[in-house]
Amino acid sequence: MGLRAKSAIESVVFILSWPLRKLAIDASKLVRLLKVIRLQSKSAHKIPITTQFDGKVELSGTGNVVFGEHCRLGDGVYIETVGEGRIQLGDNVRINKGTLISARTSITIGHDTLVGEYVSIRDANHGIEPNQLIRLQEHNSASIEIGDDVWVARGSVVLKGAKIGSGTIVAANSVVNSCLGDCKIYAGAPARLIRER
Repeated sequence: MGLRAKSAIESVVFILSWPLRKLAIDASKLVRLLKVIRLQSKSAHKIPITTQFDGKVELSGTGNVVFGEHCRLGDGVYIETVGEGRIQLGDNVRINKGTLISARTSITIGHDTLVGEYVSIRDANHGIEPNQLIRLQEHNSASIEIGDDVWVARGSVVLKGAKIGSGTIVAANSVVNSCLGDCKIYAGAPARLIRER
């Protein structure tokens, strides 16, 4: 078979297979749309169609979560708001697999921030008075603020009242319970300054 004949056959096959390729593209868009609709049914705010999902994402509680544009959520991400709690995600936020974010007051995550796998971000703790069972005590909470262009690495814990400055990196398995400055690298439990970025 000549080169021209082979090229003509390839062109015909390409043209005939177009509906199947288009169907596959449309199916992936449909799956993403269905995931947005599913999450939207539990949210008090509009979820942008640009939101991407790498698997199942759970939204629990009051649904007081505001998504920026082009956020991407990993499989097993769990987002919870309780009472007056509010969570605000900036644009281009990436939250990886297995992360838990729970707000009773307020959690803000800035634009272009990366949250690694299995991170826990909680703005509340159980009460610990000695004269009552811990499980029966009210939570005490304080807002969490995470700046723009932050990387909170795998397995880290961000606790109530924490503030992480823009451009900062929190090393894997660190515990943040205070205010961290801009453009620095922190590590440890509790997180301590390692060096400037």
